[in-house]
Amino acid sequence: MKYPMTDRLHLPESTVLIVAGPAASGKTTFATSLAFRLSYSLFDLDQVTGPLVSYVLASRDEPEHALDEGPGMALRDARYASLMSAASANISVGRHVVIAAPFTKEVSDAEAWERMLQTWVYGDNPIRRSVRVELLYLQCPESVLRERLARRGEARDLLKIAGAVESHGMAPTVAFHAVDGLSDAEAQVDALLSRLSPQIPQIHFPLRAPHADS
Repeated sequence: MKYPMTDRLHLPESTVLIVAGPAASGKTTFATSLAFRLSYSLFDLDQVTGPLVSYVLASRDEPEHALDEGPGMALRDARYASLMSAASANISVGRHVVIAAPFTKEVSDAEAWERMLQTWVYGDNPIRRSVRVELLYLQCPESVLRERLARRGEARDLLKIAGAVESHGMAPTVAFHAVDGLSDAEAQVDALLSRLSPQIPQIHFPLRAPHADS
């Protein structure tokens, strides 16, 4: 596909904020608040792939917690490809995005991280050469994570609650900005923006004038 360089003059430089962390660390809540505050497009792994994954597991008579076993692990690459493909389409046209998922394999392996960014973020599109990527990693004590998992009591978390699979995650081996998983989402966003502004652009939409008959 050809990308007219003249069109680039009318597009902002994309910022890609990747929100990662272990289960129950608050990724979706934080990512949603961050995207809302900045007016960025939001892509969450469970929201993008959840309905299809549920259908696939149900069609195989697999329980929801099978996501953490063989059947679910076999879907992992396809789930992440779907998530990143959707985000990539927006990056291609200069949109700022927030992407939320555990990214356990990617943040613990520098080569896997770079491979993901090259495939889905940078690619061969000249528009993407100035894309800014920041990894935001939610950190939370393991005891709190386990308490949250038990409290939300979702079927997909059964193996994590039972301790059959690791749920607390490891610190990333690639560069990241730590986010306090014990704070509420608004405080998390405030703290992050105080550290990273003005590197992270915020979109300001003009208010629409009300209709005369409203």
